[in-house]
Amino acid sequence: MTRRGLVPTTLLALIVGTAAFANPAASTLVKWPPWLSIESPVNPFDPTTRGAILLAHATFREGQAQLSDLGGTAEGIVNGARRSITLRFDTTGRPNVFALRRQWPADGAWLLRITLRQTTAVVTLDRSGGVASVRVPTELASGSQIPRAVSTKEIDSTLAEVAKR
Repeated sequence: MTRRGLVPTTLLALIVGTAAFANPAASTLVKWPPWLSIESPVNPFDPTTRGAILLAHATFREGQAQLSDLGGTAEGIVNGARRSITLRFDTTGRPNVFALRRQWPADGAWLLRITLRQTTAVVTLDRSGGVASVRVPTELASGSQIPRAVSTKEIDSTLAEVAKR
């Protein structure tokens, strides 16, 4: 068989394969939910992140994350009283990376609830205000671990554990 005879067959296979990806019903590709990862410690030599307690890396399957996609609260217990403070993130000049600077009091026990659409990272803080742990709660669905909702009860129980330290 000549090389010329292979070209139409190869081209046809490429067209059929491309059509399968273009047609969602024919494709087995599964979209994944947004993902958050937390970076700490933060590089003190980068002027866009200087003074940040952590960086939130926001990942979408398609497209760039915007500042408006990210939200969160600092949840704390100060002098026995429960407190909640809405967090404000800053851009860093790097796509999908946002800086969080301290916006809650130094006293008390605190954790951070950081959200990217339906994905939530729970960040516990140590007594000096540094990141002690990060957890993105997941559940098994269709054979994959995907982010799950985080209940108020779960936040409260985690905060109670942090307060015991």
